[in-house]
Amino acid sequence: MARLPKRQGGRRRAVSSTAPTSNAPPSLASARLPRRTRQALEHLLAELRPVFAQLLPRVLHETELALARTTAGSDPALEQAKLASMRSLGGGAAFLVRGFLASVEASLASLQDVRRDYGDDSHDAGAPPILTLSLLEEDGISDEFVLDTMASRIEARNSLGLQLLGQRFGVLAAAPAFDGETLPLAPRALCAALAQSADQLKLSRYARMQLFQQFEKALMDAYPDLLDGFNQRLVDDGILPFLSFVPMRVRAGSTSAAYDAASAEAGHAAPGGPQPGGWSTPEDAAPTTFAAGFAALQSLLQQRRGLLSKLRPGKRDERTLDALPNDELLATLQRMRASTEKADTLADYRRILLAQARQAHGHGVALSDVDNDAFDLLGLFMGQLQRELRKTSPGEAMLNRLRLPLTQLALRDQGFFTDAAHPARQLVDAISLAGAQWLADDDLDAQWLGLLQRAASHVQQDAGGTSEAFAEANRTLQSGLQALDRKAEMAERRQVEAARGREKLEVARQRANQEITRLLDGRSLPRFHATLLEKTWTDVLSLTHLRSGEQSDAWRQLLDITARIVDAGAGAGAAAPPGDTTFVEQIRAALEQVGYHPDDATTIATQLANGQGSDNDQASRTELLVQLRARGRLGEDSAGADTIAPSTPRTPEEQAAYARLRSLSLPVWVEIDDEGQDGPQRRRLAWISEHTDQALLVNRRGLRAGNDNLDSLARKLAAGRLRLLERHAAPATAAWDATLSTLQRIAPGADALSKGAGHEP
Repeated sequence: MARLPKRQGGRRRAVSSTAPTSNAPPSLASARLPRRTRQALEHLLAELRPVFAQLLPRVLHETELALARTTAGSDPALEQAKLASMRSLGGGAAFLVRGFLASVEASLASLQDVRRDYGDDSHDAGAPPILTLSLLEEDGISDEFVLDTMASRIEARNSLGLQLLGQRFGVLAAAPAFDGETLPLAPRALCAALAQSADQLKLSRYARMQLFQQFEKALMDAYPDLLDGFNQRLVDDGILPFLSFVPMRVRAGSTSAAYDAASAEAGHAAPGGPQPGGWSTPEDAAPTTFAAGFAALQSLLQQRRGLLSKLRPGKRDERTLDALPNDELLATLQRMRASTEKADTLADYRRILLAQARQAHGHGVALSDVDNDAFDLLGLFMGQLQRELRKTSPGEAMLNRLRLPLTQLALRDQGFFTDAAHPARQLVDAISLAGAQWLADDDLDAQWLGLLQRAASHVQQDAGGTSEAFAEANRTLQSGLQALDRKAEMAERRQVEAARGREKLEVARQRANQEITRLLDGRSLPRFHATLLEKTWTDVLSLTHLRSGEQSDAWRQLLDITARIVDAGAGAGAAAPPGDTTFVEQIRAALEQVGYHPDDATTIATQLANGQGSDNDQASRTELLVQLRARGRLGEDSAGADTIAPSTPRTPEEQAAYARLRSLSLPVWVEIDDEGQDGPQRRRLAWISEHTDQALLVNRRGLRAGNDNLDSLARKLAAGRLRLLERHAAPATAAWDATLSTLQRIAPGADALSKGAGHEP
């Protein structure tokens, strides 16, 4: 598998053919930078150098201790690698610090390369980029993923300072503001500098992972102060000294997602240079919209309660009880999380907390209208979600652990119900995928489940169930999921390319069979000749068709050889003269191209060239027939069930389904209910051949999921065992849609209300 050049400056860069050949990293002293820019960058480097001169040796020491604490294994090679790594760690501090600082300085010295990427048109824009491709090692994949996850976690805790620093670096580079991927002093760049400098230490794979973990712990603590120092240093140098962040004025109950979205929309450097305030702030229209959406949900709930009271006649409790304050309610839930008292449903938790409040107050209390409605909505949603999940699945277990944190959040922030982009909604959506009933076993992978587990654990560690905990967990999770999505997209692209290769092979095979049938012209051949043409010689023709095409001399010459073989076998032509070795050599060379050993190819070529009656050694031919039947075919493991012709004509319904599949705009998600499965499974129909009816189905990870063809899929579609999905919704999204649909059925004409309740009908 080929690998593109590593990202620099947030995008893939081609390696220029005019790049300098020196391996020495660029320095600020040698960089062509304006005087003021170089001076500011030197000040930043001076700010960073003493911090990492102390931090990196401490990281090496902690890594060495972690290795020493590991239990001795039974593999001597692993023990030897561990001891060698510990020696490298013990004496490698100077190398690591020097390499790390050189890498950081090189990224600062290359700062204005970003400006050329954004707007410098002095070079030939029409010239194609020169890419350097190399084999991608599995260790490289793992390193990139681990470092990306580390950086995302640190960025999530320092997002505001990074935005400010990115604006100031944009001024230094005379370019748009830098983001986390392009900023030279961002966690992503520092993690990359560590990985590059750690290459000099020659560590084992396990030791390298331990080094990354210890570096993340140290950087997590040190980076906030370091980031503040960077921004203050640039302010002292006169770089956007008045840039600041003015928080939105939000009402209680608004979502952190709305806050983030409004801030992102308003967050830009003021045009014309720095101005007091730096960023503008819009009015609080979003909280008003969310409040209206929650009021719409409350109206639907009230109508539901009215209908249920009619269906369940009986004496109602008319007592007027004091409302339990929201702060006290949240404090009670927080104590419940610390206790060992457990419940199966949200209704049980509500009864427990009301009982505890009654004991504390000495009389009965009730929830406020808002809190009561939030409890009811969350209970309806969680109950519906349980029906969407597979029992004992990883997703169900994680969501059960988040039941109380979600309750705390919903009582604090009603935007959870009205904003589909709410961080908690996104987090629940992502986790619920791991419990989907349609999830196949091959959809699960350790990296994905690890990301979900860490996100759920992060929320659990926050005893208050705050919006910030959900937002931070979701930001880190989404960053990791994006990396996995890119990996799945690349895997799917490779599968499509492989399917196109199988299509070309099948077209070539069909063309070879057509030519052999034409040349036979109804004549019968001896078993040896027929087997050779059916198995081996079809591969020879197919390979030549793939390599050269039908208009080539090689194809025409091979057809002439095929005609002579057919004529010799059918007795219609003379056998090759004893002294004529050209014909035999042509057959032998063709057989060697499809993998035959020269000796075997010579024996078979002699038999074919001599015709049907010149060789009386039937035992020799029988032995060759056995070898022919045992050999693998060209592309034999690629054809499979894709190319099986329809066994019976299609019915009108099946033909209509076939035409519908042909007209699809691919890719599209489908749900298939095959025999032998526990239930329907979702697959992605990624590609359909225009020539052979091959169909490519991939799983969630982008990997090929079994063999199928368009005829088989059309029959399943007509029989109701295949369904085309308009959208590939997570179980949590489907559960929320079902919850709203249930409320709307009770209150006809409430479609207008639902638009304000985080739902598109």
